[in-house]
This record gives sequence, structure tokens and C-alpha cells, in this order.
Amino acid sequence: MTVKKGVLFIAVLLTLQPAFSQDKITEPKITLKWAPTGLVLGGISLQGEYGFQKKSSLTAKIGVPIKRKYSATYDGNDADLDIKAFSFLAGFRHYLSRQLLKGFYIEPFFTYAHHSSSGTGFGTLDSRQVMMDFSNDYNGTGVGVQLGSQFIIRKKFVIDLFFFGPQVTSSTNNFKAVDSRNTLPWNDIEAADAEKSIREFIDQFPFIRNKVDVKVDKSNRIVTADFKGALIGIRFGVSFGVAL
Repeated sequence: MTVKKGVLFIAVLLTLQPAFSQDKITEPKITLKWAPTGLVLGGISLQGEYGFQKKSSLTAKIGVPIKRKYSATYDGNDADLDIKAFSFLAGFRHYLSRQLLKGFYIEPFFTYAHHSSSGTGFGTLDSRQVMMDFSNDYNGTGVGVQLGSQFIIRKKFVIDLFFFGPQVTSSTNNFKAVDSRNTLPWNDIEAADAEKSIREFIDQFPFIRNKVDVKVDKSNRIVTADFKGALIGIRFGVSFGVAL
């Protein structure tokens, strides 16, 4: 190579270096996202992701509790519940594509969730009008594997589709219903009616129905339904955000 050609080659490299540097700087390594599906359970779901290798990233999600209304049915009548949820998820993603934070991925994850709800329902026990005060408390810790695909549009806008995430969760659930209007103990017929109505009420919630231990306290007019064990579920949804 002649001196003239060598100088020309170096000049071309110096000209292109800012472009290469700019591409490297602007290549996104962080995403911040929001999942609207969290609102269904009473939480604002915020997600973050950090790409530390070409095909790998660390993810974290936190669900900030907010109170929302949920409608159910008790003894043939509408029952209004207030629900809210806190959740946390940490995962490790491995992308199958060669692009950073883009394409199909596999993500083993750990998750924790706490759901609480309260409300009232109206019905009858042995032809007597009653108002039942409901409260429910759920805690679950689990692990799973998420399959999904992430898209980054114009290096800025992010769409994350997590469409199949089987998980197993160690869960506890404590439900209580109290006859708050009356002071006299339940008789045998009222106690049987209360247990039947609560079992039908719990059947509306597919994850714990037919798995709870229902107990009736006739003296204090209380029905409890507790569950402790493993639950199997599927995680799915979509989130939207920005890449940084």
C-alpha cells in the first residue's frame, strides 16, 4: 500500500468512526415497560430489563397495589369487592435471535404475589336476611419458565408479548365471611345454609375452588375457607414501553 493510499484509508476510518460510535451508544440496553393486565388484579405492573450480553438480560417486575372494584355473586345477589395486589418477579432471559433485547426468548423466573380483597354480600339464611362481610388474603411464591417475543420499533418503542409461562406456586389463602348484622348464634339450618352459600361463592374463583377447608363457627356466625398447597398456573400478557 502506498503512502497516499494509506493516508486515504485512515481518513476514511476517521470519517466513519463517529457513525460507529454513535450506533454503539444509541444501541438500547435497557427497557422500561408497563403491563396493563396487572390492573385486572388490582396493581400497576412496572417492568425493567437490562441487557448485559448480546443474547441475555436480567428482568424485574413490581406490581404496585391499587384498589379496584370486582363484581361477584353471593346467594344470587351482586357482591361488590375491593381488591388490590402486590407482586414481584425476577428473571433471566435468553434471546434466540442475534439482536440485543429483540426476538423470541426463554425466561426462567421467580415470582411472589400478595392479593387481598374485602367486601359485602347480601343473602338469606333459613329465610332470614343477612349481610356477610368478606375478607380474603392470598400469598404465593413460585418459579416458572416464560416463553415470549419482544419487538423494538425504531430503536425506541417496545412491545413485549409473554404468551406462555407455566409456573408452580406454593400458596396460602385465607377467606373469612362474617354475619355482621345479627348477634344471635346460628342454628343448624342457618349454619348449613351459610356453608353452602360460601362454597358456591368460592367456586367462582377457579384456582382455589374444591381445594379449601371450609369451617363454620355457629356461635360467632363466621365461615372460614383456608387453602395451603401447590398451585399450577400459566402466565401470559403484553407490556408496552421504551428502550434506552
